Amino acid sequence: MSRHGYRLFSEGRIDALSLKNRLVRSATWDPCILKERRMTDEVIDLYRQLAAGGVGLIITGGFPVASEGLPFAGEPGGALRLYDDLWVEGAARLAEAVHSAEVGCKVVAQLETGHLGKAPSAIPSPFGGELPSPFSAAEIRAIVDSFVQAVVQTKADGFDGVQLHAAHGGFLSRFVSPYSNRRDDDYGGSAQNRARIIREIIAGARAKVGDFPILIKMNGTDYVEGGIDIHSFPELAKEMERAGVDGIEVSGGMWDCLARSEAELGFRRVPSPEAHTCIARPGRQSYFLPYAEALNLDIPVILVGGNRNVERLEAIVRGGKADFIALCRPLISEPDLPIRWLEGRGKSGTDCISCNSCLYDMFVHPGRETPGLVTCVFKKDKARYREAQKWLETWVEHNVG
Repeated sequence: MSRHGYRLFSEGRIDALSLKNRLVRSATWDPCILKERRMTDEVIDLYRQLAAGGVGLIITGGFPVASEGLPFAGEPGGALRLYDDLWVEGAARLAEAVHSAEVGCKVVAQLETGHLGKAPSAIPSPFGGELPSPFSAAEIRAIVDSFVQAVVQTKADGFDGVQLHAAHGGFLSRFVSPYSNRRDDDYGGSAQNRARIIREIIAGARAKVGDFPILIKMNGTDYVEGGIDIHSFPELAKEMERAGVDGIEVSGGMWDCLARSEAELGFRRVPSPEAHTCIARPGRQSYFLPYAEALNLDIPVILVGGNRNVERLEAIVRGGKADFIALCRPLISEPDLPIRWLEGRGKSGTDCISCNSCLYDMFVHPGRETPGLVTCVFKKDKARYREAQKWLETWVEHNVG
């Protein structure tokens, strides 16, 4: 039965950005962008396919803004490099490919950092290594300026907006979290101070690009003691709204949480703490919903994480606590899932079994000298699927100190 009357498939808005429906392709790691730092035909074809598959908005894999080396590109660590040195050649081709599909799909570029040896505060990592040195105020300003430059170039490249990646324990995530940010200067302490770096990026960008849409992805929970949780998240999200973001994608988890046991976390430990497994039952799906429900904002909320059943997602959107639904793993498995759901073909769930074998493609990329696009290993190669599951079972014990 057709679902054309569903709110999930109705028009939505993120500030001035009009979207044909409320389904978002959440940022999915594109390792070939990091390796090649140029748009390949393979990448372009993927985004064209996603646009044709019926999603209303695509958020790209992360474009690097600052880095001391991109380990998946085989680069050694070194001096801090900023946007001028990390620009991805031909990025405009991606935006053009999405728009040329002529299906009304919009595309937002996610901006993030690569590996950085320093941190907001000198907090030891459960993954071992040397204690990081805190960033100086001058280094913070340099990275802020690099983000601003990236926003300006992204608009020039024809994208419909940007998303600041402030989730999962990356650079911005560690600044906004009280677990990893224990500074006593203007960038630490209160939620307002921890949001300062976001305010500075947005203020700098607005001066150059005006009302160009700027979204943010952030954790509703870090899953670590002393981190962001359901009680502190609403205040921090409100600070992001005051900073001028146009929409918040609610996610969760940072890598340090993997030092905790599965019993403590309530989910299987794999090298992507935001991507839970064993969520076939509806009660375990949409697992970041409680954090979205805790918010009271005047900007759109995008819910990611375990969204698997169209009827449940319709109820969530109609309930008003999430304005948009984001999908990652399901669109790796079924790029045309939105059209299938809209037309009422097949089951109300997805082909994705949430096995996380796609992580094997991300980290190990077996049979390839260099990483390529992330694929559904379960569908593609059952022998490799079994290898992937064995790898997942032992990854944490081999990597967490």
